[in-house]
Amino acid sequence: MYCKEITGIHLGENSLEYANLKRTLKGWIRHEPVLYTEISGRTGLERLQSLLANLKPKKTRRICITLPRSRYFLRELSFPGLNQQEAENSVRIAVGMHCHLPKDQIYFDIWPLERNGVTTILLAYVKRSILDPILEILRQTKHGKSLYCISPSGLAADLFLRSSRQVKFPALSFQQEEKTLVLNLHGRREWEGSHLIRTEDETLLPENILALLPENFRGITQAFQLGNMENIPPGVALQDPCTSMEEFKAICGMAGINKGLTACFAGTVSYPQISFQDRPRQRPILLRINTFQWAAALVAIVLLLLTGIRVFNLYNISSLVSSNREIVARLEKQYLPLKQVSDKIEKIKKLEKDIKDFVQEGPPVLEILRELADRTPLDSWIRSCTIRGSVVRVSAEGGSAVETMEAWRKSPLFSNVKLVSPVTKNRKQQERYTVELKLVHLTSKQLPQAKNQNPLNDGPDNE
Repeated sequence: MYCKEITGIHLGENSLEYANLKRTLKGWIRHEPVLYTEISGRTGLERLQSLLANLKPKKTRRICITLPRSRYFLRELSFPGLNQQEAENSVRIAVGMHCHLPKDQIYFDIWPLERNGVTTILLAYVKRSILDPILEILRQTKHGKSLYCISPSGLAADLFLRSSRQVKFPALSFQQEEKTLVLNLHGRREWEGSHLIRTEDETLLPENILALLPENFRGITQAFQLGNMENIPPGVALQDPCTSMEEFKAICGMAGINKGLTACFAGTVSYPQISFQDRPRQRPILLRINTFQWAAALVAIVLLLLTGIRVFNLYNISSLVSSNREIVARLEKQYLPLKQVSDKIEKIKKLEKDIKDFVQEGPPVLEILRELADRTPLDSWIRSCTIRGSVVRVSAEGGSAVETMEAWRKSPLFSNVKLVSPVTKNRKQQERYTVELKLVHLTSKQLPQAKNQNPLNDGPDNE
């Protein structure tokens, strides 16, 4: 759900501080509506009940609640040799071994961090007797769905300082919670815990404070004062971010900084480090992906893009081919009648050429018939004659088939004379046979010579 408004509440045992942030085009701005009248003598839960009763529920609002350091427990657990995921799983499985309270009496959350090359787990837990009344009030006032997180106040202070680019990390901050002074450790990338400072043991001396800090927090040049403080550590130079930094002046306004304002900044991040809830939290998917998975996802995206481009190009080519096929099919349909006409014309041309070739190269039909008639003996006669190309097939009847074929062989028009059927006899005992003759190609100039060579042509031509 898109967030347009954040309500930050710092809930102490007998105190409550709140602030409001609204989203604008320029970013978050502070908005301070009067939600309830301050009445002394009331507990923090009664003040929370009155505040939420006067606040109209909205789906676009996030409610962020912070608890003072004295109301929750924080432990630092070191796991040399384990990576962050392994150390986190180990603490979740055996959380009862690391707490001084039974597991069924607490709500807990953990955060892994790396300090000097060693995996460290921040284990924060709070009594159910403290958190359950808060959750019940939220349900009664119908703000249960708007609850974004219930976090340590030190974490909210860390997110408040990280919203500025002028703050150099690591850094320290001090804030007064009820009558106790709290020191917050702001690491290079994340919040690294908060510590109560007891004045009765003279631990407020600067050299004692620095001696207890982790190595990466020694020699810190920036230390901040968040809100009013009764006991300021001697010898420690503290800065008020609302007055010393331009980025904070607009959001602090005339009211200055309070713990309700820092609580609002827990709602500006997608996943606060620590949040006490009555059910397990699940990190956003972006925080659950490691470097290898990011690299694999990037490679997969690149491959998908390249594959998508290829598929798109193939789709365009396929569409173009289909379109061209349709055009070709349409043109073929239009061309089909023309092709049929063209085929008929080609057949006619071929037939015409064959006829011309036959006329030019082969002897005329009349000359062939005359040559057959002249060469056939007088006691034989031709029953049928078929001329196909250069082959002449003749069926004859009468005298000797051998004498007739011998006479035809002497003709210059025929090159091969052969019997293609058995010789039979009719009732008059005359031979009946079929002979095949192959024509010799003679020009029109040679035909007269062939005609003159005919030994049977003794008389004039009967043309």
